[in-house]
Amino acid sequence: MILYRKSELLSEKNQISQCLENDMTEYFKRLKIKAILIGIVACILLVLYSYFVADTIMTRITDAQMAKVDGRFMIATEYRPFVNYDARYRLKFNSGTVQNDAIKFKGKMVKIKKYGWRIPIFSMYENIVKIEEEK
Repeated sequence: MILYRKSELLSEKNQISQCLENDMTEYFKRLKIKAILIGIVACILLVLYSYFVADTIMTRITDAQMAKVDGRFMIATEYRPFVNYDARYRLKFNSGTVQNDAIKFKGKMVKIKKYGWRIPIFSMYENIVKIEEEK
């Protein structure tokens, strides 16, 4: 009788440990999936942030003209070339004014507020939001 009871207790103990083991395995599997999803969302947000949030640089404008190239104004600087076009989603409708300022400040040190990426293989340029003369 004691032997029977002992084996019964061992059997229950094994069942409990298997249940706990299965629960822990399932818990860590779900935790791993959540961590991967959070990582993917964080990467996407970082990419969107780097594209849409404007930053400022100091450079000298080397060339700017009122003629459009492929429907966009181009501005050449010592840093790199930029485009200047209206962007409705940013509520930027002053590309003509910005281009006029670029022509006016040609050869001078300026502070340029810009956003976007420069990807030469796709002919993508950063768009200028604002130009101020540096004094």
